[in-house]
Amino acid sequence: MNEARNVLIGYEFNKDHSQICYWDRKAGEPISIPTKVGTNLFTFPTALCKMEGKEEWHFGLEAEYFGNQPGGISVENLYEVCRGTEEVTVDGSVKAPDELLSVFIWESLAMLGLRDILKSISGIMVTTDSLSKTFVENFKKAFARLGFRRDQFSIQDSDESFYYYCFLQKPEIWARKIALFIFSGNDVIFSEMDQDKRTRPTIVTISHSEKITLPEIENERDMAFLDYATKNIRNQLFSGIFITGTGFEKEWATRTIPYLCRNNRHVFYGGNLYVKGACFAALEKKETHALKGFLYLGRDLVKTNLGMEMLIGGNPAYYPLIAAGVNWYEAEKDCEFILDDRKDLTLAVNSMDGLKKKFYRMDLPGLPERPNRTTRIRLHAECTSPEICTIDAEDLGFGGMFEASHLKWHEEMEL
Repeated sequence: MNEARNVLIGYEFNKDHSQICYWDRKAGEPISIPTKVGTNLFTFPTALCKMEGKEEWHFGLEAEYFGNQPGGISVENLYEVCRGTEEVTVDGSVKAPDELLSVFIWESLAMLGLRDILKSISGIMVTTDSLSKTFVENFKKAFARLGFRRDQFSIQDSDESFYYYCFLQKPEIWARKIALFIFSGNDVIFSEMDQDKRTRPTIVTISHSEKITLPEIENERDMAFLDYATKNIRNQLFSGIFITGTGFEKEWATRTIPYLCRNNRHVFYGGNLYVKGACFAALEKKETHALKGFLYLGRDLVKTNLGMEMLIGGNPAYYPLIAAGVNWYEAEKDCEFILDDRKDLTLAVNSMDGLKKKFYRMDLPGLPERPNRTTRIRLHAECTSPEICTIDAEDLGFGGMFEASHLKWHEEMEL
C-alpha cells in the first residue's frame, strides 16, 4: 500500500483490544490488517509503552512485551485515560490523554505500510462502544496533533457501525429485521435493528435487551443461549442474524445454531463486524452516499433543528445553526451577524418532523449602547449531548466606528 491514495480506514478502539481495516477497491470490501504479515491475528491490545529515556514507543503486543522488560514503562489503562481529562506522568513527563492517544493511533496506523499516512488517507472512521464529550474531544485533539484535517476523520459508536455494516450489504441481509448477539466472556446481550418503512426517509432504530450471563458448562450454556435467543426472536421475521465478541464458539452451540438458521435466516459470526462497519461508514460519508433513503435514529443523533430567523440580503430567512439528523459530536456552527434594534438573541427550536416549534431568548446584559445596526456579534453553537446545546456569543463592535468590548455570553439550552 506504499503508493496508495484516497485510502479509507475503519479503526476500532475499545477497552481491551483494537483493530484496523481498509477499503479494498478491487475486492469492493473492507480488509482487516493483520498485526503481523502472514498471520490471522487482527486485533491488538489497547496498550502503549515507552522506553525509559528514549522517544521510543510501542503499541499492542509489543507494548505488553516491552512493558515487562527492563526500561519499559507501560501506560496503565490507556482506554480509561483517553475517556477522561486527567494527565498522566510517563517517564518523568506529563502527558495529556490526547497526546497519548495520538501516539497510539500513529504507531498502529504504521501497520498499513503507507509511505505518507496523512496524504494517503482520505477518510478514517473510528468506532468505539460508547461516546462522551470528553472522549470525542480527545480524539479530535489527537488527530489534530497528528496533522489530520478535520474532514479526514470521524467517530461513531458501535451501534452506528453495525447499521453501516448491515445496510451496505446485499438487500437480502437487511430486507427484514436484523438481530445481533454481542458476547463478552460469559455475558451476552441481544440487539435488534428495525426499520419503519412507512416514513420517508426510512427510519432505522436499534434496541437492546437485558444482558444475561451464561453457565460455564457447555451443554447448559447452549441451552441457556437457545432459551435467550428464542425469547428475543420469538415469531418475528429476521433476515439476518449476527454474532460478535469473545465467548461464543460454534462447537458448544449445537442446539442454538440450527434454531438461528431456521426460515432461511442468514447467520454470520465474526469479531470484525464493528471495524468493517466503520470502514463502510467512511466509504459512505466520503464517496458513495448510497443511504440517502435511510435515516439511522441512533442514541447520539440530534433530533431537533436549531436556527435563527433574520434578514439575509434584505429578505426574511431562516438561518440554520444545528441540523437534526447529525450526531451531536459533529453538530457545531460559527457565524457572525449584525443586531437590528435589539439587545438579545432569539433562537428557533424545531422538532425533526416540523410539528413542534418553540423560541428561546438569550439576553446580552452589559452590551454597550450603540446606534441601531452598529453591533456585530460572533456566535458559536455546539452540542454537548443529543439534548443539550451551548451558545456562546461575543461582542465584536463595528469596525473602526465602535470598538469591540469583547464581552462574552454563555447559555446552555435544552433542545
